[in-house]
Amino acid sequence: MKTLLCLVSTLLMLASPALQATPGKPLPYTPDPAKQLRVMISSDARNEADDDFAVAHALLTPTFDVRGLIASHYAITAPMMGITKATMPQSYDELVRLKKVMGDNRTPVFKGAQKPLSEGEQPLSEGAKAIIAEAKRDDKRPLFVLVLGPATDIALALQAEPAIASKLTVIWIGGNPYPQGGWEYNLYNDPQAGNVLFQSAAPLWQVPHNVYMSMRVSLAELAVKVKPHGETGRYLWQQMIDFNQFASAALKNVPWPKSEVWVLGDNPSVGLLLDDHQYHYQEVDAPVVNKDLTYGKGTQTRKVRVYNQIDPHFVLEDFFAKLQLAYGK
Repeated sequence: MKTLLCLVSTLLMLASPALQATPGKPLPYTPDPAKQLRVMISSDARNEADDDFAVAHALLTPTFDVRGLIASHYAITAPMMGITKATMPQSYDELVRLKKVMGDNRTPVFKGAQKPLSEGEQPLSEGAKAIIAEAKRDDKRPLFVLVLGPATDIALALQAEPAIASKLTVIWIGGNPYPQGGWEYNLYNDPQAGNVLFQSAAPLWQVPHNVYMSMRVSLAELAVKVKPHGETGRYLWQQMIDFNQFASAALKNVPWPKSEVWVLGDNPSVGLLLDDHQYHYQEVDAPVVNKDLTYGKGTQTRKVRVYNQIDPHFVLEDFFAKLQLAYGK
């Protein structure tokens, strides 16, 4: 009987390897393999401290088969923080570092574009090529591309291979509320890429600034719910504290960061794939992005899904619980 159980267990692992591959200790349940999603994540991971939390959340979620992480730039906003080095390599190094801390040895990391589309012609990035390859792969599971920063790499992929638009869905954390729009960090880092994304044929779920800013946490909460849970919890906590101190020193007389409060604004991308919050979005006409980052009337008949609310408790508690289950004592 024991031999039979071991054989069944082995066959299940071979049939759905991604469900067994989350880092840390296994979770005490196994999701339905038929509901599994393919996920790629584009992250400007070193621009501040919240991306790591969302990437870790995704890697700890067995419903996701994370097919790759793409390091994106934050070239336009970097000088505001006194950063003069190329930014994409910093995001790349951070994603590699986070994977190592988490004990993840299966998820590839790809290099994204070095600069925004507005700075002229550039080669197709490694990250854009990876998106194209994954979209073309013979796999019936839905593919979602989570964009936690500028839309440069997904825009490059869609420009190079427009036909992949029907094979993926983009969730983008970015843009200001409708109908006005206006300055917003991720859009500011590549407005032209935002326009490419809005005017493409790819299904788009947008999580604008007013929604992702609702993901408030306090440093005290993170000290209790994140820091105690293994090397991963300590790393996530410490990089948050370190960046909070750096930003506070670099940005004098600016009301950000808010002392002991932070926003885990990228985690909604994970939460919406677990539950799509069906009553908390509207379909709007895809806008064009004006030079001042306000929204103008689009030139195509196209709708995008724009969220007007997220459930912070559901999203954050799912992350805290998975972190504790994977790395807690």
